[in-house]
Amino acid sequence: MKILIIKLGALGDVINTFPLVVNLKRHLACEIHWLVAPLSYSLVADHQSVDKSILFDKKQGLQGVLNTREQIRETTYDLVLDLQRILKSGFFTLAAKGIRKIGFDKDRCKEMSWIFPFERICPSDAHKHMLDQYMDFAGHLYVDKEPIKWHIPRYRALDKIVRTLPKQYLVLNIGASKRANLWPPDYFAQLSRHVQDQFALPCVLTGGPEDQKAGKSIQEKGAVTILNLTGKTAIHELVEVLAHAEIIVTCDTGPMHLASALGSRVIALFGPSNPERTGPYKGIVIQKNMECSPCNKKICDQPRCMESITPEDVMIHLRVELKKV
Repeated sequence: MKILIIKLGALGDVINTFPLVVNLKRHLACEIHWLVAPLSYSLVADHQSVDKSILFDKKQGLQGVLNTREQIRETTYDLVLDLQRILKSGFFTLAAKGIRKIGFDKDRCKEMSWIFPFERICPSDAHKHMLDQYMDFAGHLYVDKEPIKWHIPRYRALDKIVRTLPKQYLVLNIGASKRANLWPPDYFAQLSRHVQDQFALPCVLTGGPEDQKAGKSIQEKGAVTILNLTGKTAIHELVEVLAHAEIIVTCDTGPMHLASALGSRVIALFGPSNPERTGPYKGIVIQKNMECSPCNKKICDQPRCMESITPEDVMIHLRVELKKV
């Protein structure tokens, strides 16, 4: 049996899809191909349950679409699963050669993608965790659901990054793809000082290139022991940084899901999003009760929900968690 997974999305979406792929591989003895975007490509390509990864880069424009269409039509699939539920993924699902093409039920589709003539899974709670919503496809295929496993690829031979890390450290993951999900840099700086004073633990900053300015500010205002890795880690390097940490304090973003999937201890700071749906599958969530939250805004001029979470709120949980070390 050959299966094509169409999940182009962000890092967190891809990570939350891994348990479904692990389950399908185990029970169906299948060959799994995966159409994915560049950000998550290396994790998908290196995953033990994925036999072939197909890259779609939207930056290549129409030529990229045509090249991708040609690649996915090289194989006839028994199953094509549209897990992205948008028009773009619907187009690729339609273009693929597949005996059965399966997508989400109408109420859980976006961008009117329910108009594509695919087989649809049964309706279910649209507010439950997205990982569990992806696992609904296993139920539709009568595949037994087993304990959740991600099998995140590990890169233990990656000595270059690991050698730069302190023996013990706490990660502050400062970035977020949505601006409304960001925690103030001054709060991260304060938290790093508290961590140094109370636990004698250095903090390692992680984030993308767009977070380097905030990282520099945190480094200047925070504890003297901060190691600033913002914009310096490729995805496979980030895996090892998160995997070796004592605990990760993070905004709502892809590396949050990565840390949770690695089995690392996570404290996630939530404002505009619903953590029951998009929070860490395993971890602690800090979210203040606000009239306007969750609003799911990407940009907010008055992000009170995030600003109301104080460094001391985080320290309360850190004191409990670090006693377990």
